Amino acid sequence: MTSLLPRLPRPAALLAALVLTGLAACAPEGRDPAISPVAVGPSRPAVPAAPGQTFSAPAPNQAVRDQAAIAAACRRDADRIITMRDRGQLMREDERDSRIGSEASIFARRAETDRLGRIFERDRLAEQCVQENTRAAPQR
Repeated sequence: MTSLLPRLPRPAALLAALVLTGLAACAPEGRDPAISPVAVGPSRPAVPAAPGQTFSAPAPNQAVRDQAAIAAACRRDADRIITMRDRGQLMREDERDSRIGSEASIFARRAETDRLGRIFERDRLAEQCVQENTRAAPQR
């Protein structure tokens, strides 16, 4: 049975026709003035080009090394603070777990929550320390 309405083109053919029409209408008559040529010298590829080559990352500058040292010192300090602050509570939890078993009571869920809270507090202290130690000195 034939239809009285004309057959519509397929979506892929329609899309291709639109793209070709758009490309033909937007074809530049010369170079695009908004695009400026960039002078790029030959550089060593970041990724190995041949199978025998290895990637060599550039050495970090002094500022990056200083920032990494500050972050490591702050993490150590935050670990020390949290360990000393919660030492008594951790000893009580260990003693209770050895007496009744670590999963035998409702406190096992609380211990997990407390552990996650200590990790969060440690990370917060370390981040605060890094922020305090990387602020620029006020200009006078």
